[in-house]
Amino acid sequence: MTHHDPPLDPAIAALLRGAAPARFGDGFSARVLARVHAQRDSSLVHALERQFVRIVPLAAAATVLLAAYNWWGARATAASALDAALNLPQVTLSSAYSPATLFGVANTLTDTP
Repeated sequence: MTHHDPPLDPAIAALLRGAAPARFGDGFSARVLARVHAQRDSSLVHALERQFVRIVPLAAAATVLLAAYNWWGARATAASALDAALNLPQVTLSSAYSPATLFGVANTLTDTP
């Protein structure tokens, strides 16, 4: 029965109108807003956790595969297993400051007259 329909029984309609609350209790809006904020915060945390669970195993597997590939390629030339897994070039102070390594400049000697 909606407010557009004529009441079938006026006595029952009067009882229903009398039983309906005129307004919500004190603090109702504060409780609703607190619950909405809590759900929003928990949904953000839940979404981040879900993405973490999806991405981290893939990233860990890719890291292990790359480390194994680097180790396999440099196992004979590296001083340790960690050096082989990282496969970083050996750097000295002079090679770090040489012009060939700065900004990708080619090390070419030019003769000036």
